Parts: sequence; structure tokens; C-alpha cells
Amino acid sequence: MKERADIKTRGFTFMELLVAVSVGTMLVGAMLPALNTAQDTMKAAVCLGNMHQWGVAIDLYVADQRDYYPYDGDTGSPCDSPNTNAWFNLLPPYINQPKLCDLYLANTPPRLGMKSIWICPSATNTTVSPTLASPYFNYALSACLHEEGLTRVGFRRSRMAKPATTIIFCEGTEDNFSETEGRDAPARHSGGSHFVMGDGHAEWIAFTNFCRSGNAGCPAPLGNIQWDSSYSGGDWAKYVPYHWWFFLDANTSSN
Repeated sequence: MKERADIKTRGFTFMELLVAVSVGTMLVGAMLPALNTAQDTMKAAVCLGNMHQWGVAIDLYVADQRDYYPYDGDTGSPCDSPNTNAWFNLLPPYINQPKLCDLYLANTPPRLGMKSIWICPSATNTTVSPTLASPYFNYALSACLHEEGLTRVGFRRSRMAKPATTIIFCEGTEDNFSETEGRDAPARHSGGSHFVMGDGHAEWIAFTNFCRSGNAGCPAPLGNIQWDSSYSGGDWAKYVPYHWWFFLDANTSSN
């Protein structure tokens, strides 16, 4: 009995402890990449869910406005004209969300890390301090929704040549711009970004399929296309998989 008691109370030797620590360290090291991947996947799923909601809001708004898309907004206060008629104030009520102007007036602006339809969980710009004079955007309307030179005149959805592959709503660049286009759309999720398309659906698109000249690292042939080139050799070239402009020569055509 004494011998059995001694066996039960014997502790780890120093070597056994070192082995146990080494094995534990290797297991943690092996698990961390998987945990990081799972977290990234969850963040991307939340962002895609946000985009789905914005897509619903856009569809409902356009149906109410004779097929016209809203104004994409300007820098400055979301409560000042003409921003009172921009997407960030017109769309939220369609999905039971407060207008951006109201959030800033209530001193509850969307901020990095918040669970909000305005915030992408994968956003990383910690240097931004949102103010009424300089709001903060993670999402943005496509700058190509309006006729070039007429920034408050939106195109009509019915004129879209390929709705399923035409970008209308995007992930923004985490700054005070409420619009974006092919040369500055980010790639926050596994080398790509989420978009709402002209037919209302949201999807992930690889950077190499939506980038344009001006995007660092954008390969040819898309890297040779200027963001505002909507002609047959530009945004509407045969090899372009996703379009920023509604139809051929849209940036010079009337609505």
C-alpha cells in the first residue's frame, strides 16, 4: 500500500514538464492560424450581411423614385445640403435604421469596432476620429451612378445593360468619402471585397476582377483601364467581368 501511495503522489520530473510545455506550445501554434481564419470568415460574413441589407434599402428606394438611384454625397457634414439628400440619409429608413445625420446629431456616430450596419468588422483604420464635419465611412455608393459632370443626377436602373455584373454599392476606403470607384475600392476580405450589384444581390469579388488603373497591384488588362473609361476599350471591353458603368459610354450619355 505504501508503494502504491508513493506512486500516486509522485509529481512530474523537470524533463516531463519541458516536454508537456513544448507539446502545448506546438498545439497552440497549430491552432492559431485556424482560429484567425475562422475569425476572418466570421467578420466577412457580417460584412456581407451588411451589404445584403444595403442592397434591400437601395432596391426599395429605387422602386419609390421612378428607378433613379440616390445622390452619392459629398465630403462635409451629413446634415448639410446637399447631403441631406444623399444615400446615407435616404436609404436607412427603408431598413428601419436611423439616418447618418441623426446618428451624428445624437453623438452616436458609427465607429470602428461597433456592431453596426455602417461598420465592416474587418476595417482597420484606427486613426479616424469621426466628427459631424468629417464623418467616417466603411461603405460607399459607386461614383459611377451619376452622369459625369452632373454629380447630383443619378442614372436610372432600367438603363443598366448587365445588372447582375454592374457594381452599385461598395466597401469604402475607411475615410470621409461616401463614394468610391474602380481605382480606390479596397480588398479587405481574402484578396477581395463585397459589392451590391445592379440586380440587388450582394457578392464577394476578387480584387483582380474589379480593380482599375490607380489601384496598387492591379494587373493587366484591368490595370490599364482608367476608372472613368466607359467606352468599348475600357469598362465595357469584352474581357471585363464586372462593370462600374451602367452601359457603353455611360459617363457621356444622358439619363
